[in-house]
Amino acid sequence: MRTSRLVSLMIALVAAIIWVVSTYANASNSWDPLNFVLRIAAGAVTIAATVEWLVLSVRESRRERFRDGRTTGVHAGGPRKKARRAHAAPGPERVVPGPEPVLPGREPVVPGPEPVLPGPEPVVPRPEPEVPSPAAAVRRSAGSGTVADKLLSVFGRRRSPAQDLAAVAAGGAVLVVAYLMERKVRRVVVRVGLDAASVASLESVLGAAPHRVFGTQTPSRGVFERSAYTQLEGASRSGAWSIAVPTADVDLLRYVLARAEEVR
Repeated sequence: MRTSRLVSLMIALVAAIIWVVSTYANASNSWDPLNFVLRIAAGAVTIAATVEWLVLSVRESRRERFRDGRTTGVHAGGPRKKARRAHAAPGPERVVPGPEPVLPGREPVVPGPEPVLPGPEPVVPRPEPEVPSPAAAVRRSAGSGTVADKLLSVFGRRRSPAQDLAAVAAGGAVLVVAYLMERKVRRVVVRVGLDAASVASLESVLGAAPHRVFGTQTPSRGVFERSAYTQLEGASRSGAWSIAVPTADVDLLRYVLARAEEVR
């Protein structure tokens, strides 16, 4: 263990006190396993801490002597080196070149500034266009509303599927919470619309357009409210797919799937 001198001394004193107390506690020297282990441990810690204190003290004294020697210049080779430097033979004087003599009738030539050659113009990197995420500034559809949307529906402020369809036809988009009916049902959030970001989100889930819908059915598996969802069976250029969407959003998804290839 690496500690300071004071800590080592304190550990040694405490361990020694514990050893003395445990020894007097068993003055009859009867067999007591706990007392025996405590005495052995206290003795070992006392010896280790004392040895470490001695080692640290010796090191500290050596450091102080070395520091004092460097401060006063009395160390190995100190005075001798100074004496050698004092009696060193002077070397040749360094000749510093002075200014060139000015001849009569001739004006001194003052060097002018070096010409600055035009270099290549710095290339300023253009920022790459940000691709909006599926959930960026887009609200959820009528069938994928949150708890707050359901509370607003009590006051008649919830949007209807017809309003979602009109918004998408006008260039907007909505978020649809769906479930991919694969070997393991997977929850996905799809941005549904007729813009490039929506088509990219749709193709990342169902594959590349064109899309065809073969039929619909009620979902038979998955941990979600299956009675409120409709399972669509279809295929894309990448292969067959099966997805469960809120029943209120089926017409909206069909509308976008039929026109997704036109956007690409």
